[in-house]
Amino acid sequence: MREVAELARVSPASVSNYFHRPGKLSGATRERIRHAVETLGFVPNDAARVLRTGTNAVIGYIAFELTSATTPEIARAIEERVAGRGMHLLMANDAGSRDRERSYLQLFEKQRVSGIIVSPLGDLEPELAQMRKRGIASVLSARRAKTDEQASVSIDHVEGGRLAVQHLLERGHRRIGFVASSLKLQQVDDRLQGALSAIGSVPGATLEVVPTPARTVEAGAACAATIGDREPARRPDALFCANDLLAIGVVQAFVAVQSIRVPDDIAVVGYDDIAFAQSTVVPLTTIRTPHADLGAEVADLLFDEMDHLRGAPSPRIRSAVRPHREFSPELVVRAST
Repeated sequence: MREVAELARVSPASVSNYFHRPGKLSGATRERIRHAVETLGFVPNDAARVLRTGTNAVIGYIAFELTSATTPEIARAIEERVAGRGMHLLMANDAGSRDRERSYLQLFEKQRVSGIIVSPLGDLEPELAQMRKRGIASVLSARRAKTDEQASVSIDHVEGGRLAVQHLLERGHRRIGFVASSLKLQQVDDRLQGALSAIGSVPGATLEVVPTPARTVEAGAACAATIGDREPARRPDALFCANDLLAIGVVQAFVAVQSIRVPDDIAVVGYDDIAFAQSTVVPLTTIRTPHADLGAEVADLLFDEMDHLRGAPSPRIRSAVRPHREFSPELVVRAST
């Protein structure tokens, strides 16, 4: 920076302002510094700055299934909030691996990020508690924390599952299939528990878990082929799919390949209300979840946590019990039921 300052004929403080507070400099000064930076090939060393100041303008985000249909909307809302604070968002994909999830958690701590947002696969709360003691705030996204000390923002997926199956029962369906991949994922199991609670309230109604290897359109189409091969009397008369991608695959395969009428032969409900849900060959009834609102709340709550750890006033955090925000899903009825 001293070399840049000498070439631009300014002070080292002006070079620092060029990178961090450019509005303090005149246009002519900024242009001289820019020319000096390009001439010398200078790149600021953020690692050195973090060592000197103890702060890092980066938020770490460990996303579950970065390629899922809902993660981009959540991430976009988080990033908008983070950028509004003059900070940057560094995203990581756990790829469904708990080892990879913990590896990224350790990496972010080594980088001394200011805060961490994580959509957890496993139970990370003990590790996050230790990180809080070392000054790194955290918020769980899309799953409610198990302990009062961990802040979280979630969606009531039990209620979402109940709404989906209750709707099918009210339409007269009694043989309902729940199409899902691993029930070890808390959000999927919550939807199943909600579905079972609705089934239990109607005598004679049954729920069959129809397993799939993934939550994708292709997996939904394969599931539809398996169901279509059954005798009509052995088929479910309605399907509740764990997400919209599965439901879209099911509907497309039923209509285009199996010649099964939706909803006359089999009704279908999805989950998430992604952009494509209303534009499928049969517009999809689904459970709408507020992903953008969730992302914005996750970011805002993380900033509150960061302020709290620094000892700054935080009106929403006044005790050791951290906030838990939970959004309610809603049923959106379309032609597939």
